[in-house]
Amino acid sequence: MTSVSSGREAMSYLSKTISTLCCDIASMHDHSDPIGADASYDDVTEFVVEQLRKMPVFFSRPILLATAVFGVSRLLLEGSLFHNRPPHRRCLQVENWRRSRFATSRDLIKFYTSLVVLALYSRPATSARRMEGDG
Repeated sequence: MTSVSSGREAMSYLSKTISTLCCDIASMHDHSDPIGADASYDDVTEFVVEQLRKMPVFFSRPILLATAVFGVSRLLLEGSLFHNRPPHRRCLQVENWRRSRFATSRDLIKFYTSLVVLALYSRPATSARRMEGDG
């Protein structure tokens, strides 16, 4: 029973990390709502999670492991997980990983950014604005 419980906690932690990371990346790239007050990125997050589910295990497991490391990377220094940090601190962490000297860190952020931007600009409202020349 304990392993099932810890497995659920790990998935919950990963889900929160992925969701928060996707929302932060989407808000950085969504120019349709500069304030971000009306922005909801649940559909973007769901798209990313769906793509992870569709991947073969030998691809998805390393990505999930790297995501878990990303989520706890500031725990010892700042005492908080990625999804519990203030938004401006999360954005700094994403930017630090984007510019990291470690290719794995850069590639992880590139992976999530690519999927988030694809989902974000595939939205019907965003596509319509782009075709009108507004976005």
